Amino acid sequence: MPKWLDLNEVDDDEILLKKNRMSRSLVLDTPEVSEVADAAEEDFLDTMEPAKKSMTIFFMIDVSGSMKGTKIGSLNSTMEELLPSLIGVGEASTDVKIAIMKFSTDVEWVTPEPVKIEEYQYWNRLEADGLTFMGDAFLELSKKLSRSTFLSSPSLSFAPVIFLLSDGSPNDDWKKGLDTLKQNKWFQHGLKIALGIGSKVNMDVLRAFTGNDELAVQAKNADQLRELIKLLAVTSSQIGSRSLALVDSNGRQSAEEAVAQAKQQVLVEEIRTGAKDILGEAVDLGAVNYDEGW
Repeated sequence: MPKWLDLNEVDDDEILLKKNRMSRSLVLDTPEVSEVADAAEEDFLDTMEPAKKSMTIFFMIDVSGSMKGTKIGSLNSTMEELLPSLIGVGEASTDVKIAIMKFSTDVEWVTPEPVKIEEYQYWNRLEADGLTFMGDAFLELSKKLSRSTFLSSPSLSFAPVIFLLSDGSPNDDWKKGLDTLKQNKWFQHGLKIALGIGSKVNMDVLRAFTGNDELAVQAKNADQLRELIKLLAVTSSQIGSRSLALVDSNGRQSAEEAVAQAKQQVLVEEIRTGAKDILGEAVDLGAVNYDEGW
């Protein structure tokens, strides 16, 4: 199994416990002493907390000049409402963390490192200015998708959820940045979703990012922006932060790729239904009054 997922990782307490057992087997040669040691070990195990898993949801937010005004205002208000909704989306044994990047001419992490969602309930309102250097944002994300940086949790980790929001077209070499990002194992196995904001967004770029047309959705007005962010963020976090064990005909656990594909398919089905309720039936996009309410 690939090392990057650390699915077979053993925590320090367990390693220490195994060492203690080995030492005791060498020096404890009387039944009485062994019974006392066994009782002490049972007490120790009773007080140990179960191993925690973790999952990080990354928000990549376009804050270029075209987002100025009501677009960035609507996004800020929606994120303020969203944060409480993400509390408890995972299993009880899973810590859900959040990492927020804003990008325009520069790329900057709003969160210097991933933060537990329970500890990040105050949204720092974003301002919009500059160009859309999305390729730089992809390169920066790739650097952080690593055990040596943002995914350095000592616990077992689910592949991340990565949420891209943009209202325009990149002003740099986004393909080069995306090609680099696609080589990252965490990105390959993570859930990728994208939300296009308004009529001028380049949806082809967002589809290339997700690798699945149905996971790139477009909002035509402020109301849809608010509802779609909530749908996409909460649904993807719920699916991404829960265990999904698949078995083949021989009863063996399927590879990580199969699990990732299965989670993606569940996400597609959930978003297909939810987005239909928000966007309505398919319509002629050329006749849609985009940017209504902005």
